[in-house]
Amino acid sequence: MNLQTPSPPMPDFKALFEAAPGLYLVLTPPDFRIVAASDAYLRATKTERASILGHELFEIFPDNPDDPTADGVRNLRASLERVVQYRRADTMSVQKYDIRKPDSEGGGFEERFWSPRNSPVLGQGGQLAYIIHRVEDVTEFIHLKRRGAEQDRMADRLRERTEQMEAEIFMRAREVEAAKEQLEAEQKLRQVQKMEAVGHLTGGIAHDFNNILTVITGLIDILADAVAHDAALSSVTKMISDAASRGAEVTKHLLAFSRQQPLQPREADLNTLVQDTARLLRPSLGEQIEIETSLEPDAWTAFIDPNHMATALLNLAVNARDAMPEGGKLMIETGNVVLDETYAAANPEVTPGEYVMVAVSDTGDGIPETIREKVFEPFFTTKDTGKGTGLGLSMVYGFIKQSNGHLKIYSEEGHGTSIKLYLPRSSGDVVEAEPPAVVDGRGGSESILVVEDDPLVRNYVSAQLEQLGYRTVVTANGPEALAAIDKGFVCDLLFTDVIMSGGMNGRQVADAVIARLPSVRVLFTSGYTEDAIFHHGRLDPDVTLLPKPYRKSDLARMIRQVLAQPPASAAGK
Repeated sequence: MNLQTPSPPMPDFKALFEAAPGLYLVLTPPDFRIVAASDAYLRATKTERASILGHELFEIFPDNPDDPTADGVRNLRASLERVVQYRRADTMSVQKYDIRKPDSEGGGFEERFWSPRNSPVLGQGGQLAYIIHRVEDVTEFIHLKRRGAEQDRMADRLRERTEQMEAEIFMRAREVEAAKEQLEAEQKLRQVQKMEAVGHLTGGIAHDFNNILTVITGLIDILADAVAHDAALSSVTKMISDAASRGAEVTKHLLAFSRQQPLQPREADLNTLVQDTARLLRPSLGEQIEIETSLEPDAWTAFIDPNHMATALLNLAVNARDAMPEGGKLMIETGNVVLDETYAAANPEVTPGEYVMVAVSDTGDGIPETIREKVFEPFFTTKDTGKGTGLGLSMVYGFIKQSNGHLKIYSEEGHGTSIKLYLPRSSGDVVEAEPPAVVDGRGGSESILVVEDDPLVRNYVSAQLEQLGYRTVVTANGPEALAAIDKGFVCDLLFTDVIMSGGMNGRQVADAVIARLPSVRVLFTSGYTEDAIFHHGRLDPDVTLLPKPYRKSDLARMIRQVLAQPPASAAGK
């Protein structure tokens, strides 16, 4: 009795090839004649198997005669000939290669873009038997790249829908991320470009949101005074104030990510800063987290804003703690590092030079490789809903970049994460500005020229300044402000927004007013900084800025402080 198991039937390789989901042709050298095609290829090229088998490739797929720049045939033939010559696979860049439309669709040619790869198939004797021509249809992606105007309209809609700000920014980041995956050879450069784009987007949204918060927070003070006698209404007012403060904190983090927060960099001893921060962290992180420091004894001084640096370390420590729910070790290290030309070539955003390195490492769960490149994006978080905004690491990223620094993340699942911050070494020739004199928040009788293009903020500022006793003229843009002066208005102080419509920014308005009134003082205000008053990571020396949102007490104090300073024309000298 024969109990031997019968051999399984041989698979139908021809049927398997034709049913494959990829776009494949099989060609024979040297004339590149088509001998097999997958169904997916036939669908993508609008051809039929019987009409192309046995024909030469370029007989079936010629260049578009209506496109004088068409070079698909030439480029594809060169790639196939390289395969014949070198007997190894040849990957081509994205090619524009139009296809013929069938007569049932009106004939002619249809624009298409492809990502091709040609691979040799060698016979038993080592001779070249076939060439497998595989392509991906990337036409839709190329068309999407051309729709820049649609992206601009998206940005406009985002600014109008502030209540959906977080979701819309997340969508924009995903769109840019999708584009990043298409060109692996430019992955690092495109990542930097994406972060820049999202930074500009978040900065614009934060600017508009700060205008709204300026009015809300200012009116809260008025409302609080009016209902001080009613405990229930006072409680409601406090809730509104807390909500506005929370909104201001969100925009502050957005500005940090977009590198548009006002910084006050100076020479800083990072060893001292790390030690001070570590002492603050011990009670905050809990007894289950062991904190260790390893400090370079001769660490260079760095040129940074120490307050923002301490906040960055706090954010990194909190993220490390959350990665160690069962406890673990947090290590903070410092060191001197020289990033040379070779390192800069591999990291295009890095400027070669001397840096002070601060590394924050943990023994936690580690970060999966699939999301490692996303952790610095705003609103990206792996925490449960309500347990994190996703802004902590993006704030760190923006602060380091705004400080002309660099950061690198190293992580291994199950073993922990190390985030290294590289801060520029101080040149040692920084002159520290004298701190402003302390002034009270009383009002005054001086004349103030207000320039603000947002009508809500303009009306709010006008009302507050009048309550403080000042004589004010309120204008919506630079030309209106200059017209008021040309008509004879003499002001003691110019209070101007930085980013405005009307063809002039705040710096240009200030320069024009100073030219007419050399004795005037200038106070800038803005929802975020820009190059008009901000250079090399810090505010210009002659600039005093009142960041939005602000309260009436902040406005009163800053006006008295600026009025106590020398005229703007003297400060500029």
